[in-house]
Amino acid sequence: MTALALVVMEAGGAWPGQIGDSTDLVAFSSGGEDLLQRTEQKLSALHRKKQNVRVAILACNSTGGATTQRRAQLARLLLGAVTSTACGRLILSASGRASTQLRRDLLALAGQLTDGLRGTTATISVQFTEPTHGGPPGIAKAHPLRMTGTHA
Repeated sequence: MTALALVVMEAGGAWPGQIGDSTDLVAFSSGGEDLLQRTEQKLSALHRKKQNVRVAILACNSTGGATTQRRAQLARLLLGAVTSTACGRLILSASGRASTQLRRDLLALAGQLTDGLRGTTATISVQFTEPTHGGPPGIAKAHPLRMTGTHA
């Protein structure tokens, strides 16, 4: 099986930086339910091709009740995908200019997801990216916070 990275972007989300050679993108849409459905379809297609998601990045942008609920559903779906691989990683990402509320929301979501790490080798990271000066376009500097699974 081939392992790859999968990027899921909320509308207006910042590209999370350099990821690697094997990256698939589930493009953003204006409707959150559509993004969840498209992500489910993409994960099913990858599974049929016998490809595993080793790194899943959820690029986040906004806050609010419905957005927060959809983001939690997406994050759980992506966490399920990465926990099935050795040393899988889920990264919750936002721009370095993200609001304080979005930063709090992402940290709280990471904390809620840690139960899903039990008995796995997966990790959850929260990162806020800022464009680097003088580097290639699209490359971002990340400031991660990482949570690891506890073995049961």
